[in-house]
Amino acid sequence: MSQSTPGERNLSIVDRVQQIARDEDVAILGIGPASVMAGEPPGYRPADLLPGVQSMICFGIPLPRAVYHAPAYAPETVWRSQNLLYRRLDAISLRLCAALEESGAQAIPVFGCMPQGVNERGNVAGYVNQIRMAAGVGLGVIGKNGLLLHGRYGARLMLGGLFTTASLPDARPPDGAGPGCPDGCRICSDACPVHAIMPERKQVRIMRCLAHTARTPLMSRLKFVWLRARDKKAAGRYMSTTTFDEHTFHVCSSCVSRCPYGEAG
Repeated sequence: MSQSTPGERNLSIVDRVQQIARDEDVAILGIGPASVMAGEPPGYRPADLLPGVQSMICFGIPLPRAVYHAPAYAPETVWRSQNLLYRRLDAISLRLCAALEESGAQAIPVFGCMPQGVNERGNVAGYVNQIRMAAGVGLGVIGKNGLLLHGRYGARLMLGGLFTTASLPDARPPDGAGPGCPDGCRICSDACPVHAIMPERKQVRIMRCLAHTARTPLMSRLKFVWLRARDKKAAGRYMSTTTFDEHTFHVCSSCVSRCPYGEAG
């Protein structure tokens, strides 16, 4: 009986990954080498989460366009929709990790909302930058609002992903590439009520954004600031266990709702 080669086994793994994505109604999925994120800051690189990492998988599901434009209760509808979708994306990531481990590889999920940490600058940060991860596997381009932009879904994609020790062939979605923001467009930065968006750098002043938009009744901001000055890991854990999911209400999504990218699709 002939044995399959490593390349054949990895192709069958990709088939399994894509089948799970179809089962879960994932809108878009890409696979690429984890090495494209080797330039991330120390502590936020793929190898910091999974020694021996070779590949990364990232996928997205869009929130419905009308969620962001509801004439009544839009913040509440966005808040609840995002909470539910974060759980779904995380569950899909775990399902994909289990499939990869059944094939003999190791895999670790990259969650979308929590847990969070506090980086060396004192800013709230995920363990991995999912937006750069998604851009690295061809799901879209990074816009002036610092978000991932897709030609059809605009800035409405929410993301899930994982790292694996399996060396997988690239699988970039055909509709992921796009021209990006027009040169003169400043709709997102002009709409931001606290001027947190730096369009020229395609970045967001995250602490300014969170201070305005996040309502966290279970977390003492004074205690968080105190912990952040003394033990950033403890501050991150305190924030992750008292905020996010249903515990944090977001009052602003202007950078998504005002962005016209892909809205004609």
